[in-house]
Amino acid sequence: MDYITALQQAITRLKEREIVDDTEAQAGLRLACLAFDSPDVPSQQWALLGFELLTALAELYPEPAPIAVTVTTARSAITSTTTQRTLIRLVSVLGDGYDQASQQPEVSAQRRFAYAATAERLNAAVRGLV
Repeated sequence: MDYITALQQAITRLKEREIVDDTEAQAGLRLACLAFDSPDVPSQQWALLGFELLTALAELYPEPAPIAVTVTTARSAITSTTTQRTLIRLVSVLGDGYDQASQQPEVSAQRRFAYAATAERLNAAVRGLV
């Protein structure tokens, strides 16, 4: 599957299952990080987004789940306008989902705080791009 299709499918799954499904959220974060597997990051704002995605992945999922997604993409995927728009949509869905999950009383307080911090960082990074 190509990268744009994978991003679009991740957006759809996250909207359906929400962030409380940590496997879907982790897969979405990992998929978003793939865009930054290139030395051609268009700007400092994009570099910041990549940093925030990697930070969220490391903080929320220190023991990664075994997730396999086969994606074919050119190394310069992040320079594509289509990729950028779709990536922004995915990160916005992740940010909104983490914000909603941070307000769920059945989630532990520590996890809610982590979700809230992640939501704020991801949403701030996206605001820097639009």
